[in-house]
Amino acid sequence: MQLFSLYHCFWLALTAIFVTGCYRMGRIDSISRWHRIFRGGLFVAIGANEAAWFFYRHQVLQIPLVDNLPLHLCDLSVIIMLYTLATNRSWTGELSYYMGAVGALLAVCMPAISETGNIRLLAEIRYFLTHIGLVGVGVYFTFGSRYYPGRGAVWRSYGFVHLYALLITPLNLMMETNYFFTISAPQQLAFIHQYPHWLFLVVASLIFLAVFNLLYLPFAVRARRQANTRAPAG
Repeated sequence: MQLFSLYHCFWLALTAIFVTGCYRMGRIDSISRWHRIFRGGLFVAIGANEAAWFFYRHQVLQIPLVDNLPLHLCDLSVIIMLYTLATNRSWTGELSYYMGAVGALLAVCMPAISETGNIRLLAEIRYFLTHIGLVGVGVYFTFGSRYYPGRGAVWRSYGFVHLYALLITPLNLMMETNYFFTISAPQQLAFIHQYPHWLFLVVASLIFLAVFNLLYLPFAVRARRQANTRAPAG
């Protein structure tokens, strides 16, 4: 897919619309049944989307199980997201905001879809629906449900990403896979392969850190305003 083509911009626009809707859920009382309907609908839609894709790749396309495991960062984010949708837990909600939303937003902006031929369109639809869902749910559990994370959430999420990278790399070496792209950069981003892989990993790590801190800015401003409001007049 050509970056920022008309087709790609369609999915970017859809992302913006869905994220805006998730943000505006904050205007609805948190105990309203609409929140339960919203979470339940997303759980069913995204869970069914991912399950159908897994079985299709394994049963129809005959892709070996080792190459079809849900071990990319966004796959892990989907598992965390489904758990959070089912339980409404705030501590996994912060992971959905920082880790899930950032990783998925990068995936939406720089899509890496390997499927070709007749399955290509179906793969693209599944890819964008899941990643748009991840971005939206991260925003929903932060602003729509008003689970405002503290400063420590940035470092917990950042550490979780690196811990996962450290854990998945030995498995990649053992299984000759490339989950979370810890062995090599995505093949679809050809220009990246002109540079050493360690540079790609460093840049990706810095991007995560920078974006995590940018995502924290609204809460830093909010905390400062609250502190100024509570401070006695001098």
